[in-house]
Amino acid sequence: MAVWAISDLHLSFANPKRREHYAARWQDHAESIKNHWIDSIGPHDLVLIPGDISMAFNHRDLQPDLDWLGRLPGIKILAPGNHDRWWGRLKNVQTVLRRSQRAVDGIAIVEAGAVICGARSLDVIDLDQANPLQRQQYERIANAVHSMLAEASSLRAPGMPLYVLWHHPPFDQYGRPGPWVSFFEKAQVTACVYGHLHAELQWSFAVQGLVRGVRYACVSADAIGFRPLRIDRPTHDSKQPTQVRS
Repeated sequence: MAVWAISDLHLSFANPKRREHYAARWQDHAESIKNHWIDSIGPHDLVLIPGDISMAFNHRDLQPDLDWLGRLPGIKILAPGNHDRWWGRLKNVQTVLRRSQRAVDGIAIVEAGAVICGARSLDVIDLDQANPLQRQQYERIANAVHSMLAEASSLRAPGMPLYVLWHHPPFDQYGRPGPWVSFFEKAQVTACVYGHLHAELQWSFAVQGLVRGVRYACVSADAIGFRPLRIDRPTHDSKQPTQVRS
């Protein structure tokens, strides 16, 4: 079993949106992702998808995107991004998922010997310059991170990896950490995967690799050539069975 990650799929099968208008590399991007995915990922692998999964605005238009994703191999763990306007309350999201799909939004789960958690994120900003609404949003996210990491700690057995799905970069363009980074470090997170970035200059400044014990990876689909990136190959044999939806 291996752990893979890819973000920013930007699927839109119900109402196709031609993303090559943004950059030529997006031409037929869903087909490219599918081909690379099938070449690399096995049926028991974990695939972490930290946001911007579908451009749908509602669950009706979302269905073809979830169907497409459901036919691909692997257990997919989804977390919300800023373009996932269809994503509402977690319990409502969970009701529409396919058999091989899970959702995390302020919670932690155990799958295939790993603990995975995620929450809605924001760009890193200077809180000294933040307005009241931004401060309120930051406080809400900080509470969600604290809650999900506490749950992750309660689920985590010795040796189990802990993965965080976080859509926005956890650091700003100058490499300065957001307030959640200290939470990740304290919880001894194994790896944090994020996306959101779609410009080559942004990719060059993105914090990646090992930072104070936590591995970070930018997995925006176009940043990694529309090919899922292998994050890990855990060796821990969890005693907790994988929960599969009926």
